[in-house]
Amino acid sequence: MPRNQLTFKKKELAKRKQQKLQEKQEKREQNRANNNKGKALEEMYAYVDEFGNISDTPPTEKYKFKPEDLERPKEAEDEFLIGRVSYYNEAGHYGFIRDSETRETVYFNDTLAGKPLSLNQNVKYKAVRTRQGNQISEVELI
Repeated sequence: MPRNQLTFKKKELAKRKQQKLQEKQEKREQNRANNNKGKALEEMYAYVDEFGNISDTPPTEKYKFKPEDLERPKEAEDEFLIGRVSYYNEAGHYGFIRDSETRETVYFNDTLAGKPLSLNQNVKYKAVRTRQGNQISEVELI
């Protein structure tokens, strides 16, 4: 009977298999070295300073709250915005108001506005975000 001959392909496959096993063993050793299990609770704490940066050292001084910190910021919906009617469809009684500062458009119709508006008319309005997009909630003529 002929002996089993080692061909080039068989040698390469054996080399690759041995290399994969070695890489897998190295990964196992690396994972064991970097394992976080069994550490003390104090070693796993993370601290946040007054600027929002995360560190592993506790802060040296306590932050003292100011009354301004507790006040809510003024919402943009509370203020009237100024814009101009950029598009109006007379047949459908709807249109769009373009904001003077941000150039964003807001949808309106005659029932939302409570009064008929016309093209290029300057208005003050409050906008509300809906599923369909920005819509007016209040309108005043300027």
